[in-house]
Order: sequence, then C-alpha cells, then structure tokens
Amino acid sequence: MAKKTSLRTKAIVVFFITLFLILGSLFASLGKLRDQVLQNEAQAVADQVVSFRSWVAGSGMVWVNKLTPQFDEYLAVHNASNDTSFYGKNPALATRELSTIANKTATRAEFTVTSDNVRQKANAPDSFEKAAIAAFSADKSTKYVTEYEGDFYRYARPLIIKEGCLKCHGDPKDAPPAVIKKYGDQKAFHYKVGDVRGIISVTLPSIGFMEALPTLANPISLGGIVLAFLINFFFTSKFILARLHKLTEDTKAIVSGKLDTPLVYTPPKESNDEVDHVYHSVDLLKRSMELVVRKIARKK
Repeated sequence: MAKKTSLRTKAIVVFFITLFLILGSLFASLGKLRDQVLQNEAQAVADQVVSFRSWVAGSGMVWVNKLTPQFDEYLAVHNASNDTSFYGKNPALATRELSTIANKTATRAEFTVTSDNVRQKANAPDSFEKAAIAAFSADKSTKYVTEYEGDFYRYARPLIIKEGCLKCHGDPKDAPPAVIKKYGDQKAFHYKVGDVRGIISVTLPSIGFMEALPTLANPISLGGIVLAFLINFFFTSKFILARLHKLTEDTKAIVSGKLDTPLVYTPPKESNDEVDHVYHSVDLLKRSMELVVRKIARKK
C-alpha cells in the first residue's frame, strides 16, 4: 500500500493549485476587460456618428459652395443671386464623406454606415454587417452586435427609422424631388417608424493579451498577490506545519519513555487553536502514562 502524502506536500500542492486558479481568473478578467474597452471605444465612435447625422438631418442638408473631385456628389443645388452655386448633401452623403476622411486619417477606429437596402453600391454590407442587420431586424431589443475577426474587433449598432426619416424613406410620393431625381423611387423606401434602416459599423484593431496585461498585472496588484501568498505560506509553515512537526517529535519522545518532555501550548480554556487542543490531548495521555508508571513503581 502506497505511503500517504505528507501534510507539508499537500499544503504545497494546494498552494500551487490556488496560484493556478488566481492566474486563470486574471486572464479571464483580462478577456472581459479587453471586450469592455473595445466596446466602449466603438460605442463612442458610433455616438459621434449618430450626433453628426442628427445635426445634418435637423438642418435638412449641409450646403457647400465647392465640390472636390473626391466628393463631387450632391443631392440638390441652389443658385444664389451672385451667381454662386451651393450644393446640398443629405445625412447619407455627408456621413459617407465623413467616414471616408475619418478612415484615412484615423489611427484606430474605422466606421461605415450601411444597409441591406442601399442606394449606393459602394455602401453594400459585408458578411458581418449582413448578419448584424438580420439580428437587429429579428429582435428589435438588440442594442449592438460584436465579433472578433482575426486581429480586428467588429461592432454594429442599428439605425432605427424615426418620424423625420420618413420624408426620404417612407412613401416615395412624399419624397423631395431631389431624392427621386438622384436615387429613383425604388430604393430604400416604404419604411415605417421603428424599422431598422441600417447600421453603423465600427472596426477596431483588437487588443492582444500582452497589451492588456499591464492593466491588471501592474506592480501594485502583483505585489499584493505575492504578499498574500507569502503571508499564507508563512502562516501555514510557522503556525501549523512547524507546530505539528514539533508535536510529532514530542509525542515520539514521550512514547519512547521520556515522560519529562515539556509540552508547550495554550490551555483549551484560553485558546480555540486546534493544534493547542491536540497538544492538550497528548498532555492528558502523557499524565496518564505517568500515573501508570508510578503505580507500577509502587507495586515493585
């Protein structure tokens, strides 16, 4: 039959199991932290896009007096009295131009506005965006959809049709002539309030575990973990294992006949320490042995 493992060995094993569990929890927390940081960053970008579109929609259109080769599209034109022409850009055009500029200059986030019913082929959704639109359409309570694609984090938020959107996306009969002239009367119409018109899609480079590690594995938190383990190890070794070892040696001495071996402990009436209670039991056994030895000596 195999020899039982010592209490000291068991304590060491438990120590390393605890360490493994703490490290596992640390990495799990890193994953959650990474998700939250990326989600917050993507959400902030989407909030800015929503604010920009709301501003443009509230004004009706943004008017510019100059078209650049890169951004030569417009919805309507207004000829001023001084022979100056102003070109109107609706929320969709303005947002698309903003995303083109932002995506070229951004250090991290890129965004697009897309739909499953686009008026411009260049705005067609990719596979992630199609799945996100389907998810929002199936469940209107869904606030956002996220996914990791290789080294990138994808985030999508729905664009919901509001009353003010119906002018350009409701019945084509009510649409401004400029909208019909540019897009026709077939694309992106017949929506109702509450329908999913499309999504804001944000793409961010993912954060690796080694990048996120310093956030949790900083000197203070690591120092606290190391200190906790040292205190635990010192307490177990000094106040449990060492005392049990001493008790074992004292008990062996008593059994071998050294009844004068001193047992140093705190009486149970003054202590809740279990080792003190074991010491007291051994002390009682020692006194019983002393009485037996005295009786034997008197009989002789």
